[in-house]
Amino acid sequence: GQGTGAHAGARQVRQCNSSHSDRPLLSAIVQTFRDGTNARQIVRRLRSAAGDEALEVLVNDDSRSEAAAWLAVLTGPNDFLVSSPNVHEIRAYNRLARMARGEYLLLLQGDHCLPQGREWLQTGLGLFATFPRLALLGGQMGFDEVPLRKRAERVSWGVPPCRPIPTRVPRNGMAHRDAVGAGFMFVAGVNIGPLLVRRSAFLLAGGFDEGFSCAGEPGIQLDTDLSLRLWQAGHQVGLYTSAVSNGVGGRKTRKNAEQKRLRRINDAINGARCARQLRRHDAAAVTAANAELEAAPDADSLRSDELRVRGHRPPGTCGEE
Repeated sequence: GQGTGAHAGARQVRQCNSSHSDRPLLSAIVQTFRDGTNARQIVRRLRSAAGDEALEVLVNDDSRSEAAAWLAVLTGPNDFLVSSPNVHEIRAYNRLARMARGEYLLLLQGDHCLPQGREWLQTGLGLFATFPRLALLGGQMGFDEVPLRKRAERVSWGVPPCRPIPTRVPRNGMAHRDAVGAGFMFVAGVNIGPLLVRRSAFLLAGGFDEGFSCAGEPGIQLDTDLSLRLWQAGHQVGLYTSAVSNGVGGRKTRKNAEQKRLRRINDAINGARCARQLRRHDAAAVTAANAELEAAPDADSLRSDELRVRGHRPPGTCGEE
């Protein structure tokens, strides 16, 4: 029957005491293969940059050999470890992106050296707040041509030896406070590591194309393909200086003869496919978006200053603190 009295019809609300967050701001996804010695550096600096409440960390141990090293540092209420049978990056990122709950995804690799402090990440998130159509943000290299293996750095902007980013966010009130004056430009495509992406846009685009490699193979040009598909869907793709470096412990794929062979094959096949996509790409949309920015008076100095201020460290001297 119907309740009576002062509390009749009152809504009951469940109070949760768990520190787990169902809707963190950021989901950091780390694809790792025998990078356990770098686990502490990555996780500690992620927490320093984002804070526990805004962050969840999802790690794919693709070698099934370093769970102990990662579990030793994945102690937060929003930390998860997946053990995979060497599926490689495309399938790992797609699987964990579907598992993630954050508004933004931060795609990392286990050999990354993250900057100390918060500025590198907060600047990236501030760029999304400044440009509502921005769906994908690279922190390493960006380009308007397909960056095939032998010429990638020659056709790209970004970290040295690439050309410096020639524009910055205007100081005219349009920008989020964390993005004002930051070196930034819109580009046709960006290079993976690191990538910041709106999770909703990533999932609606279908994630990375799993046809770009077989399981266990490097997915070269996966980032170029995703970039061009996001532009075609009406989103924007941009580049900034994250100050993240890679190669801690050495570049494993490039030291393995079979993986190098597969890398060359996939680069040629996938590069040709991306070249066909690029012919359909609306280059005028990139030009129009960049018209909103202002020229950096000294692009080389701006890049050097941002790397220094954001705490860039070469992989060989990354260190724990």
